[in-house]
Amino acid sequence: MAVLFTLVLPVLLGAMCLGADFSVIYFNWAVVQKAADAAALAGASQLTGVAGSAASVQPAVDNYVNGYACLNGISNTTTSALCAPGTAHVDNILFTNVTDTTVQVGIKRTVPYFFGKMIGLQNASVAGTATAALESVGTVPSGMFPVGLQCTPTGTPAGCNVSSLFKGQNIVTFGAKFVLTTANSNEESSGGAPGNWDWVDVGQGNGAKQLGQVLQDGASGSFSVGQTIGGTPGVGKFNAGPAKAGLAARLAACASPPNGDPCSNGGNTTGLSCNDPCLITVPAVNFTGCNGSCSLPIEGFALMYLEQTSTTSAIQACYISKNTCTGEGSASAPNLGPLAPPVLIN
Repeated sequence: MAVLFTLVLPVLLGAMCLGADFSVIYFNWAVVQKAADAAALAGASQLTGVAGSAASVQPAVDNYVNGYACLNGISNTTTSALCAPGTAHVDNILFTNVTDTTVQVGIKRTVPYFFGKMIGLQNASVAGTATAALESVGTVPSGMFPVGLQCTPTGTPAGCNVSSLFKGQNIVTFGAKFVLTTANSNEESSGGAPGNWDWVDVGQGNGAKQLGQVLQDGASGSFSVGQTIGGTPGVGKFNAGPAKAGLAARLAACASPPNGDPCSNGGNTTGLSCNDPCLITVPAVNFTGCNGSCSLPIEGFALMYLEQTSTTSAIQACYISKNTCTGEGSASAPNLGPLAPPVLIN
């Protein structure tokens, strides 16, 4: 037994030593991967999602990537004033690739062996990569406003896009106003359908009191692209007292935008709170062929700013693009302005 133990002991000690080294290497890989994830998400928070914007936001993205990598234990993140972790490891941010909607980060760390040096092993390299993306809103968890925005589905995958919106509902030029009209002749010219005045059922049912509640607070339920909602014909209950009171209460709760009305300043939403009641999320639906009550698949979601001049007979709003304000992202949802918070996709 003594002879056998003498023969086996070096092997066991060697395995234990290498196991300790590999544990240290794995721990450092986890640190590097966590830092890459955090850096990619932080960098993606600076994206606007606007076509051709990657180059203009690159400096801000780099700053956030470097800073958050540093905050998560990566040492040489170029010149970052946010932190100085002072780790003994040699770290490198290998790349920060930026597109209009994604940020990809790669980080490498050199980890020295301890026991492995006895068999000639000096250093091991560990690397982490992460990709974060801004995605169009595919699900609105709550608060949807009970009006539908006309949008004709086109292309593949199915869903409307900015080119298919009707004239007067131009989502490209943020700040362009539209009016949800109340007469059939005008409704047809704005893209609606006879017997329907752009109102949709987001769970309020037929009562004017319930309508007033959703006009004030938005829908309580969740809605997603592809889900079917009902069109609501007529104007009687919309001009009833509870409906008017609900809309008036919502408008009264709106804050004064710090940079003026977005509908008058080209859609500037700088400093505008996501909790402002005048920020409304509306479903894009296809009213074509809908005569009175009908089922309408949700094609997408748009974010709009509600004007103080709005009434239940004529709601005035303008398109805005304010990222990360509402909803959950979906890679298949059409981009109609609002984008969900960045998520890791790789």
